[in-house]
Amino acid sequence: MNIGKWSIDKYNFTEEEIKLTLSHFVPQQMKANEFFLKAGEISNFIGYVTRGLLRSYFYDDQANEITTGFFAEGSLIVAADSFNNRFPSKEYIKAIEDVEMSVISYKDQMELYQQIPAWHQICKELGDIKISEMLERAESFQTLSAHERYQQFCEAYPNLLQRVNLGYIASFIGVDNATLSRIRKKK
Repeated sequence: MNIGKWSIDKYNFTEEEIKLTLSHFVPQQMKANEFFLKAGEISNFIGYVTRGLLRSYFYDDQANEITTGFFAEGSLIVAADSFNNRFPSKEYIKAIEDVEMSVISYKDQMELYQQIPAWHQICKELGDIKISEMLERAESFQTLSAHERYQQFCEAYPNLLQRVNLGYIASFIGVDNATLSRIRKKK
């Protein structure tokens, strides 16, 4: 998704609004294993991935990493609760591969709210999408078998299968590595 094209197509931004929006996004590069956000920090940036891959995760009460999401090309990266409510994050967001992205700071985002009214609608819709994704994920844990959750992952993220450590996939679908191995052998 090209931010400028997306803004025009979906929200009818004027040329001036696109220039103003793009002026608030700053290019950023990260190396694999660098953190975009650490637990305990307040999220101060939203990122738009143009190349590379990141993952979000937290630690459970037994110190196991629980993968909560993947951010590949075309994804917006945000720890929404921390960013919007200025709370310390409960999760980590870390680069799996070298990453190129554009970022906007919380301060600049607030300025865009003031200068371009459509940004309120954009952020509301992005929030609605995140909530919908979380509800769908929670429902899948309650209604689908481990095999079905793996199939769903393969359908939703076919381009990640060769890029992501199987342990991260197992964690994301809520199984251990041995269970994922058995599921994959049955395919």
